[in-house]
Amino acid sequence: MTHDTAQLQNDTMPDILLYPRDTVMRALEVMHRHGVLVLPVVDERRGEVLGHVSEEELRRLGNTLPLVRMTEILNARAALASEGIAGAGADSEAVSPLERTRSESWLH
Repeated sequence: MTHDTAQLQNDTMPDILLYPRDTVMRALEVMHRHGVLVLPVVDERRGEVLGHVSEEELRRLGNTLPLVRMTEILNARAALASEGIAGAGADSEAVSPLERTRSESWLH
């Protein structure tokens, strides 16, 4: 999706957004219901946009990590970006940081 397409989508769609507590599964449901490919993750208290997630990224994660929350995705991206790992910017759609760690054991 180009920047212009994403901007047009944002300008013409009602406020459709995700919160940090939303899971990958929930995010995909919202995207499917509203026919969107990218959604912002917004802080519930401050209304601040924390980042964006794409359907493509979430589908990759959804097969193995459907209950991961948006906050975990954004935190993993930020951690990689702060370590200077290439392609780990806030809106990076390269391999998700969580996909890199999915073979490790997770505590729930």
